[in-house]
Amino acid sequence: MKLEFCLVLLHILLLSPLPSTSESSDKRLRILGAFAHPGKSHFAVFKPLLEELANRGHDVTVISYFPRSNSSPPLPNYKDIDLAGEDNIFVEVVDLQTLDYSLLREFMLLRHWGLECCQRSLDNKDVQRLIKSNAKFDLIITEVFNSDCFLGFVHRFKAPFIGLSSHVLMPWANGRLSNERNPSYVPILFLGYGPKMGFMERVENYLAHKIFNFAYGVFCNGPTQKLVEEAFGPNVPALDDIAKNISAILVNSHYSLHGAAPNLPNIVEVGGLHIPEKHQPLPADIQKFLDDASEGVVFFSWGSMIKASSMDQRTLGEVLQALGSIPWKVLWKWEDEHLPGKPDNVMVKKWVPQAAILRHPNVKCYLAHGGLLGLSEGVSAGVPMVVVPMYGDQFNNAAAARSRGVAQVLEWNNLNGKTLKAAIDRVFNDPTYMENAKALQKVWHDRPMSPVETSVWWAEYVGRGQSNQFLRTAAADLAWYQLEHLDVIGFLLLILLVVIFAFYKALIVIFRKIFPPEKRVNGNSLSKKRN
Repeated sequence: MKLEFCLVLLHILLLSPLPSTSESSDKRLRILGAFAHPGKSHFAVFKPLLEELANRGHDVTVISYFPRSNSSPPLPNYKDIDLAGEDNIFVEVVDLQTLDYSLLREFMLLRHWGLECCQRSLDNKDVQRLIKSNAKFDLIITEVFNSDCFLGFVHRFKAPFIGLSSHVLMPWANGRLSNERNPSYVPILFLGYGPKMGFMERVENYLAHKIFNFAYGVFCNGPTQKLVEEAFGPNVPALDDIAKNISAILVNSHYSLHGAAPNLPNIVEVGGLHIPEKHQPLPADIQKFLDDASEGVVFFSWGSMIKASSMDQRTLGEVLQALGSIPWKVLWKWEDEHLPGKPDNVMVKKWVPQAAILRHPNVKCYLAHGGLLGLSEGVSAGVPMVVVPMYGDQFNNAAAARSRGVAQVLEWNNLNGKTLKAAIDRVFNDPTYMENAKALQKVWHDRPMSPVETSVWWAEYVGRGQSNQFLRTAAADLAWYQLEHLDVIGFLLLILLVVIFAFYKALIVIFRKIFPPEKRVNGNSLSKKRN
């Protein structure tokens, strides 16, 4: 009897869960997600994390331009504050005939978007109502991009916060946290350089890095500070100071693509956060088109912001001629279901499930524009690419793919039938592109946790009240001249000058000891007499 009792007790002990040595992650968090930028591709990266947090039982309030649709699965603890009004302040279409890219224009456009979106977001009645409310939050999530508009919520609700970035971090985000990105080998995201740069490329990269950091602080943060103080009150600390206390930044990048570089422990790469682990079935006509193309398919998509139909007629004609001359089928995401002059081997679709298409085994080449969402999907699917970057971070993404040997890169100004056909031919006929793509795919997926799981872990970790004192580097508290070692260099130069001066004075004293003035005078007199 005693033996049976002991066996039952042992069985119960073995099946009982051991007490956790860390604080429970079952705490129901009150989370505020605040996103002022109306870019759909940006929010596509953030949405999976926000919805997964709600799925896990947390109360999630989201300020954005993209409320969940009525057709979405119900999430009763996910609340939208809709910023979208009757006026569109940001149209996600680029006219290729008026495209004119420059670093100055890029910065001024980012500044304009940031200030305009900030003003309109803070003027929203529901946002104002939230600011004046007695709501409490355990965690605030906001975007790290071109405006610090919603950092006012961090001050208002006294909650820890994390940032999300839909692309490689902006230079000013790294600068604030003192997350050192050496411009000798880490290219700024606005330039089309890979990690191996020539001398003049390093000069340009260094100057761009410093100028963008300075310009953001002066021309963006100053005006934003005024807008935030008008909405949240005059006692809001400097936005730079608030930003320096961020607990973590989740970045939509991965070292396998953009290269290895040192990061602080709270700068976490979650590249591919937007890519679903399970894909819905393809539409029947697309499925058949791909299945029947055993020789291979070129998938042509320039995303949601590039209006391919805005190509001038000459360029469009050459592109169509080039696509019609290749021995492979082409699936093209076009703005309409019809394309005049379409070759027989080309299928056009107004909407396509891009990630699922890229995973089809017959897709052998991806003709992309270099946006990080599409490029990440290509890497995740192991498909080599032909990339035509046009603005923003696309140049940096294209250069990264080229440095990994998975892409041919064409300049938009040099795109014609001949260059396009040559690039596609090379990707198909040179097996190293497919080999490199499959190798990169393997490294991309070889992670301890999925991007969504990693992001959720960090959100819950910070939301549970874990202090950022163990993650925050002391460098964030140093002045810019201290970070650049200018005070140390100045001190050492001063010592060197003192030593040189002392050495000079000592030489004069020694010279006068060896050659007293009297001897030099007598010596000169004798010389004159002899002459």
